[in-house]
Amino acid sequence: MFRPSVEQVLAVMQAKGYKVYDTPEIDWNLNIVGIRSLDPTPGVFNDTLCVFHKFCGIWEIYYYHITTDPSICYLKNPISSSGTAILKEGQYNGTYMLDIHNRGRRSGHLALCQRLGEVTVYRDDNRDEKLNLIASKTQTGKFGINIHRTTDEYVKKQKFSAGCQVFEDQRQFADFILKCKAGSKAFGNKFTYTLLHQRDFC
Repeated sequence: MFRPSVEQVLAVMQAKGYKVYDTPEIDWNLNIVGIRSLDPTPGVFNDTLCVFHKFCGIWEIYYYHITTDPSICYLKNPISSSGTAILKEGQYNGTYMLDIHNRGRRSGHLALCQRLGEVTVYRDDNRDEKLNLIASKTQTGKFGINIHRTTDEYVKKQKFSAGCQVFEDQRQFADFILKCKAGSKAFGNKFTYTLLHQRDFC
């Protein structure tokens, strides 16, 4: 897993003109940043989610294994006629909140959900097992690109992501949600998600 220092992440975000949440006087103002791997293989958890914030005036950073890509089942069988969603790199300000992912289903659980604003996705419509990020095939809207966990059953079936940002490890996800709860209590139930690429750090 790629683990840049908080200084490296800050440098990339500042170079791109992205907002950094920095309140030394108040803890738990979370910066939630995904980093897509240089390895474009779908169906594996080879991307990074880092969460950093000021704690007692000092930056604290945490790293988690995730995937930022759809899994193979949904690449081959898109749930949208436009093609499978692949989140485009960028910053999505105030777009996420704590809510129930897959409400009403057996797999429903508290997650960080795209409820408050729009995101931009690539639409991969050729139904193969490769990621196709084509600039002319993008859509912006509310697509439910959530940040949630999966289970061994869904990993085995390659049905864990239709475009969401997904944790494989339950313990890492539980730790992430605890931080989001602390952030919600301090600043309200509204979060920004930023997606970078590992090549941004080269």
